Amino acid sequence: MSTMPTKPLVLQTKKLDQPPEGFDDTSRGDVHWHTLFSSPETPTDQLTAGLGICPVGTGRLCKHRHKHAEIYYITEGIGEVTVDAETYEVSNGHTIYIPGDAEHGIKNVGNIPLKWFYVFAADSFSEIVYRFSHEQSSE
Repeated sequence: MSTMPTKPLVLQTKKLDQPPEGFDDTSRGDVHWHTLFSSPETPTDQLTAGLGICPVGTGRLCKHRHKHAEIYYITEGIGEVTVDAETYEVSNGHTIYIPGDAEHGIKNVGNIPLKWFYVFAADSFSEIVYRFSHEQSSE
């Protein structure tokens, strides 16, 4: 837990004008994200949140796990979310709860970018340790 005092915080969407983050290793997927709330970059704690983006055609976040539970709220596009071998078709307005350590992934199956708001129960994005299924099985 962070020791800094927290107060309400309102962000401008200008943060989305900055270049998104992404994985250097494309075997993890063709996905980008904008982290919106994450200590110490923002004076917040207990939650980390941002916007994920999968482009048309190749957009996907490969199956992975992390100890933190996560929520996805689909804001645009059509996709498939797989959680522990069950696949769900999702689109604008769907919300998905992903338990901690559940294997999950998401891919764009539509003709516009797939976008979702994500939330982790963690102070900082740096606490999220991704364990990709294809990397675990090759060890």
